[in-house]
Amino acid sequence: MAFASSLDTVGTLTRSVRDAATLLGLLAGKDPRDATSLDTGAQDYTRDLEEGVEGLRVGIVREAFGEGVEPDVAASVRASVERLERLGAKVGEVSLPHAEYALSAYYLIAPSEASSNLARYDGVRYGLRVDGEDSIEMMFRTRGAGFGPEVKRRIMLGTYALSAGYYDAYYGQAQKVRTLIIRDYEQAFAAHDVLVSPTSPTTAFRIGAKVDDPMAMYLNDIFTIPANLAGVPAISVPSGLDSAGLPIGLQLTAPVLGEQTLLRAAAALERELGLDLRPPLLAAL
Repeated sequence: MAFASSLDTVGTLTRSVRDAATLLGLLAGKDPRDATSLDTGAQDYTRDLEEGVEGLRVGIVREAFGEGVEPDVAASVRASVERLERLGAKVGEVSLPHAEYALSAYYLIAPSEASSNLARYDGVRYGLRVDGEDSIEMMFRTRGAGFGPEVKRRIMLGTYALSAGYYDAYYGQAQKVRTLIIRDYEQAFAAHDVLVSPTSPTTAFRIGAKVDDPMAMYLNDIFTIPANLAGVPAISVPSGLDSAGLPIGLQLTAPVLGEQTLLRAAAALERELGLDLRPPLLAAL
């Protein structure tokens, strides 16, 4: 079921970079039932994993180390970048000047597409159905019972952004911002092979801790959303632990169809750090 058609992508969770590369090899390629898939042909994404990062141009995203980033997160990611440099990578700083607007653009584009995609779920043809006195009441009850608070919030935001009189001011503007972000990445990748940032500005928060503050929850996506809007591949790998023992993620981003380089850099960092950040219970299982 589509959420946001221009943003939806498969996000795999694996135990290692090699597993991620293997799984990507199975997923990639043309699917006649998926209009968004590319006919790239069969590829072995594991072939360059042992090549290392000698000569690789690594750009540290300047905007990803500002206000709101926990000190432990920033320090861990910078230490990992220093390791890449010692392995032979050429490290420099890069700017994505419009990335600060990505969160706002995403939460207009995604809800708008969700509103459109979920409009078909009316309780008549498929899915949950809650009966009512007539068809209108049945649809209201079905959608009220079948969608949770966050889904309802996004549907309402999206419906508003797409409504007459507001389309150009909100959805249209968000798409323009998206274009600017795409151009930022194109310029950054003209001089760098991969970009580095924290995956999230903080480590994990307790389940339910931010359920009453959607904006605070959304802000945890601030570094992953730009790549999603631009349609470029990214990977998160462990970078270390914070002072509370919680894992820190480092995000690597590559140009469109640059997965080979992305996985090569991630594998080098994984080997260098040699971390096993599984919780003890899961490790025992």
